[in-house]
Amino acid sequence: MEDKELYKGFSNEEAEQYAKEAKERWGNTEAYKQSQERVKKMSKEDFERIGKEGDVLMKEIVANREKGAKSPEVQALISRHFNNLRHFYEPTLETYRGLAENYVADERFKAFYEKYAPNLAEFMKEAMLYYCQTQEGK
Repeated sequence: MEDKELYKGFSNEEAEQYAKEAKERWGNTEAYKQSQERVKKMSKEDFERIGKEGDVLMKEIVANREKGAKSPEVQALISRHFNNLRHFYEPTLETYRGLAENYVADERFKAFYEKYAPNLAEFMKEAMLYYCQTQEGK
């Protein structure tokens, strides 16, 4: 898959900016290298399927949100979220914690989750950090 397909929905300028920023921030990490290789091997159909799976998962998380970030139901969904990252790279608890922090710190991530539900980025952060806490030492 080409970068233009990966950043579909963004202007060419935005797509170039995001690709450049990702390379600058994470280009020397194993996760970035894995992501670059895995995305190159994805077809457009693969990428669309992964996107639809992610959309369904986010809607399931929203539907279970009232049970709390630490509930077994939400934690099962967060486990799926963690494992879905394997489409792009092999996540670790450390990278997952960083991702959780980015969901709140980066306005672009925050806006993505806010389109599903108000304060979802904060909820995701809480649920993801709790997931990491419960997985340590396993």
